[in-house]
Amino acid sequence: MMRRVALLAAMLAGSAAWGQGDLPVAYDASVLEACLAAKSGDTRRDCIGIAANHCMQASDAGGSNAGMGFCLGAERDDWDARLNAAYQNLLEIEEALDKAMAEVSSAPQSAPALREMQRAWIAFRDAACDYEVTQWGGGSGGSPAWSACTMRLTGEQAIELIGRLGDKNR
Repeated sequence: MMRRVALLAAMLAGSAAWGQGDLPVAYDASVLEACLAAKSGDTRRDCIGIAANHCMQASDAGGSNAGMGFCLGAERDDWDARLNAAYQNLLEIEEALDKAMAEVSSAPQSAPALREMQRAWIAFRDAACDYEVTQWGGGSGGSPAWSACTMRLTGEQAIELIGRLGDKNR
């Protein structure tokens, strides 16, 4: 946790050099949306990082640690919103199915298992990305590495939950 706080402080300090925390880079969510619309199933994993890369290439500042952190963080936030929406929708479906199944079966309930899985996944993501940062030996690449790691893992989890939601809606 302390490592993430230090990385965030370093990223914010780097962005202050651009003035008022505004970087001359822009994240375009439509890049990710277009990629996802063109793909299905597991091929959607190919979309992870596409909008962040577009963001970084669209400006000279996108190659700085602060610019990379901004672009990677923006795409991570995009995936996180998708993940949270899929999770909430899936949870509602699982709760309804659990309620219906409780009347006819003693099968294990899905909603509590989904909640536990998501909590464990969050802990895994944070631990995996903390480890990724250690590979940079305290260097300036640690902050973008953490952002890239959390973006990648959040994208993968979002795609997993979106897929499960699609299976439930068939």
